[in-house]
Amino acid sequence: MFGSVARRLAILNAAVVIVVVLLLGSVTFVALRHELNAEVDSSLRGRLEPVAKQWAEGGLSASGGQQAKSDDDHDDDEEALDSGDTVVFVVDPSGQVVYNPRGVQLGGVPVRAGIERALAGERDSRSVTVGGIGAVRVLSLPVRSHGQVVGAAQALRSLHEHQRELALLQGLTLLGLGLGVVIAVPAGLFLARRAMRPIDAAFTRQRTFVADASHELRTPLTLIRANAELALSDPHLPVAEVAPELTTILAEVDRTDRLVDDLLTLARADAGQLPLRREPHDLRALAATAAAGMSALAAARGLTVEVAPSPACPVWVDGERLLQVIRILLDNAIKHTGPGGTIQLVVSCGKEASLRVQDSGEGIAAGELEHVFDRFYRSDKARSRAAGGTGLGLAIARALVEAHGGRIMLDSQVGVGTVAEVTLPLRAGPAELGSTRPSR
Repeated sequence: MFGSVARRLAILNAAVVIVVVLLLGSVTFVALRHELNAEVDSSLRGRLEPVAKQWAEGGLSASGGQQAKSDDDHDDDEEALDSGDTVVFVVDPSGQVVYNPRGVQLGGVPVRAGIERALAGERDSRSVTVGGIGAVRVLSLPVRSHGQVVGAAQALRSLHEHQRELALLQGLTLLGLGLGVVIAVPAGLFLARRAMRPIDAAFTRQRTFVADASHELRTPLTLIRANAELALSDPHLPVAEVAPELTTILAEVDRTDRLVDDLLTLARADAGQLPLRREPHDLRALAATAAAGMSALAAARGLTVEVAPSPACPVWVDGERLLQVIRILLDNAIKHTGPGGTIQLVVSCGKEASLRVQDSGEGIAAGELEHVFDRFYRSDKARSRAAGGTGLGLAIARALVEAHGGRIMLDSQVGVGTVAEVTLPLRAGPAELGSTRPSR
């Protein structure tokens, strides 16, 4: 059901990974390029400022003649600049090169845009491309004498080494993108499917719950319809003759009403809106009250219900709700314990309050024990339905106990009996209890 959702989540996860890698790679690339350029500029400035100062003070001799050079000489010039050496020029206000200690003569060098800004009194740094060499970093400074700009000094250095570093970073970014796609899609699909399992299980339980609820409601409604039709089949029959059918109708209405109440209780528990009226109670007294109320039913089946002696055990609970829990546990024990058996309620107080309902009945098989709290689950479906059970009792008991912040557990051995234990916090004030929403 959720396969397409998992695939979409996996694709979305891969897209997020790609975007993150791209953003990280881009930011790193820009930051690294800025740092490398700043490093080169600092080096060029250290090389250029003394030259500009000495030229302004007349401490350098002019050597800027633009003599014709052979092709081999031009190759040497390119090699000098391409090797990473710093090449320096000084240009007078007319734009003529007046200082060129390396005698470099290459097209586009010195860089005129930088010279013009330097002659205008501004510092200029930029990266340009020089034919045959590639990327070059250029720093241009104005040469001042007595406050006047008397020329421009320019230094150049190849960026080949830095370009290789940036290219390596780009390659790693592309590799990261490739690995991100290769890893993120299957990993995202695995994680999405894993994350969807509880949701899928919840939907499956919901579908089962609805199907079981529909089945449980259909049975009494069918009986009600059949008996009503039978009672109406002959309108001249006296009431006494249709009394059995009317009694059956009323019994099924009562059963349906109880089922609806149970479903409403579970729905409220699922929504965290189960109302609780907490008051101080003695757990021992609640156990005794529930046992007294169920003693007649137990006696009719030849069973004995006992409440073990124990000291008072204060709890802060909704008394009616907790009585409902105890009655559910006693009802289950009575249904699954044969004549002559004993059901005992044991209350104890330690760090928590504990109530155990112990029977000497048939017990529950290990394979069924893990399902006893499932809604509409019956270990013996035919007998439970005949006895009026819907399979919701233990589910409701767990919901009510958890709404009180407690726990409920069952332990059973076939042929020995079953122990149902409810554990609750000891009595606490409202400030200590906090919310009454169930911890589900």
